Amino acid sequence: MNTLISILYLALIGLVTALPSSLIPRQDISGPASAFKSCVSLQNSCNATMVNLSNFYNYTSCFLLTACLSGMENPAQVLNVSQAPATQPRLAESVFYAITNRNSYMTQQNYIDAYYHQISITPGGSYPDDITDVADQWSTIAAWTGFCATGNIPYANLADWLAYSSVPGVCPAVASCNTSTTVPTIQVIPCVPQPITDNGSCTEMATQCQFWVTQGLFQNEYCVLASFCYAWSNTDVLLQQVYPLNTSPMPTTALEAKLSEAVFYNMTGGAASMTQQNVIDAYYGGLTGTWTSLGGRLEGMPNKTDNDGPYPTSTDYVIEFWGIISAWTGFCDTRTIPYDKLADYLSFAATSEDHPTC
Repeated sequence: MNTLISILYLALIGLVTALPSSLIPRQDISGPASAFKSCVSLQNSCNATMVNLSNFYNYTSCFLLTACLSGMENPAQVLNVSQAPATQPRLAESVFYAITNRNSYMTQQNYIDAYYHQISITPGGSYPDDITDVADQWSTIAAWTGFCATGNIPYANLADWLAYSSVPGVCPAVASCNTSTTVPTIQVIPCVPQPITDNGSCTEMATQCQFWVTQGLFQNEYCVLASFCYAWSNTDVLLQQVYPLNTSPMPTTALEAKLSEAVFYNMTGGAASMTQQNVIDAYYGGLTGTWTSLGGRLEGMPNKTDNDGPYPTSTDYVIEFWGIISAWTGFCDTRTIPYDKLADYLSFAATSEDHPTC
C-alpha cells in the first residue's frame, strides 16, 4: 500500500496548486497536510490489521481510510491502490454497528470518535490539526447519500456509497452540503447521470472527443456520439468535460457550428435520415481502436491504438439515449431522424425546456 502515500501526496499538491492564488489563504496547506498525515496513519492501520483483501470493508481501519480519502479518491481508487479486488462484499454490519453503538444510522460524531480512536491505537498515529477536516470528510459522504440536513447516514446508504459512488453515471444526491454563498468555491462540473448499461462507454467517448473538439463539437463523429450519450445531461456540460476548467471563455453549445453534413452522411452511409441501427454501429465503432496522445488531449497529434471499449453492456444503452433524441425531434414512431431535425437537437436541446419521452 505504499503507492497510496504517493497518490495522497500528489492529490494534496494538486488540490493546492489547482486553486487560484486569490482563493488560497495563508498557510492553507497546513489543514490539508495534517489531514493527509492522519489518512496515512489510517492507511498504516488498515495495512496492519487487514487479513483478507477480498473483504476490505470488514475492517474498521480500512473503512475509515476510504472515508478519509472521500474528497480526493473514490472507493474504487482506494481499493485499487490497496491492491484489493474491485468487487467487494458490502460494508460489514459489525463494523457499522460498532461505530454507531448499535444505532441504525452513523452520525458525524460517531465518525469523528471512531476516526480519533483508530489513530490513538495506531503506533505513531498522527492526528489532524483541525477536527473540521474530519467533519468535511463526513460532509462529502453526507452529500452523496443525501443526508446533509442531519448528517445521520443509515447503514444501507453508507454501504451504497462504498459500492456505487465510483460507478460512472451514478451521481450524488447533491454536489455539496455547503450551501454558503460567502465561501469561494471552485467550479465543479455537474455529474452526468447514466444507466448502468453505460459501463463507462460514454466517458470514453467524451475522452475520444477531446482529441478533436477544437474542430467544433459537431464537426467530428466522436464528439457527435458523445453529444448523443449526454442525452441525460446536455452538451454544455459535455463541453465543460472536454475542455480544461480554466478555459476562458468556456465554449457553449450556442456558439458551436451546426452539425457537419459530412459527419452526418458518413454515419448514415449517405442516407438522408439517421436510423437507430446507424447510431448503434457508429457508437460501437467509435469505441473500437481508440485514440491516445502523449502530448495531451488538446495538444499534439493523437495516435490510433488497438485498444477497444469499454463498450456498453447492452445495445439497450444506445437504444435508450437514441429514444430521448427521437422524442425531442418527434420521431418516436420510427426512430429515424432527418438531418435538419438532428442538427436542431444538437444545437438547441441544451437550452430547451422541452424534455419529451417516447
